[in-house]
Amino acid sequence: MQDESIINVIQKMVQEGQPRERIIQTLRDLGVEEEQAKKLLLIAEADTFTLLRKEINSMVKEEFIGQKSQFEDIIHADLAKVEEEEKGKVRELAVAQLGDVRQDVINEAKAFEERVNKTINTSQKTVSMVKIALDSINERIAQIELDTEQLKVHKFRKKSMVFSYTMLGIGVVLLATSIIMFIWKFMDLDNTQILMIGIMVLASITLMFASVIS
Repeated sequence: MQDESIINVIQKMVQEGQPRERIIQTLRDLGVEEEQAKKLLLIAEADTFTLLRKEINSMVKEEFIGQKSQFEDIIHADLAKVEEEEKGKVRELAVAQLGDVRQDVINEAKAFEERVNKTINTSQKTVSMVKIALDSINERIAQIELDTEQLKVHKFRKKSMVFSYTMLGIGVVLLATSIIMFIWKFMDLDNTQILMIGIMVLASITLMFASVIS
C-alpha cells in the first residue's frame, strides 16, 4: 500500500512539473533511498511519457479525422489540376499534329497544281506544234493544188482511171487514218508519233495529187 502511495506521489509531482531534486528529496523523506528514488523517478517519467505519447497520438488522430474532408478536397483539387494540365498538353499536341497534317495537305495540293500546270504547258506546246504542222500541210496542199492546176494544162492523163482511183483511195485512207490517230491519241502523242502522222498525211496528199494529175 505504501508502494502505491509512493508511485502516486511521484506521478503527481512529475505531472505537476516539480524539479527532480525536489521529487527525490520527497521520496527520501518518505524513507526511500536515494538510488531507489532515482530509479522510481525514471520509471514514473517513462510512464508519464507513454501516457503523453498516447494522448498526443489521440489528438493527432482526432485532428486528422476532423480535417480528412479538407485533405480529400485538397487532393481532389490537385488531381483536377494535374488532369487539366495533361488535357492541355494533349490539346497542344493534337493542334501541333493537326498543323503538320494541314501543311502536308497544302504541300500535296501545291505539288498537284504544279503537275497539272506542267501537263497543261506541255499540252499547249504540243498543240502549238501540231498547229504549225497543220499550217505547213495546208500551205503544202495549197501549193500542190496550184501546181496541179498548172500541170493539168500541160499534161495529159497517161494512166487509166482505175489506177488513179486506186491511188486516190489509198491517199484518202492514209489521210483518214492519220486524222483518226491524231484525234484518238492526242494527249499521248510524242514527237515520233507526230512525225509519223505527218509523214502519213504528206504521203496521202502525194497519192491524191498523183491520182489527180495522172
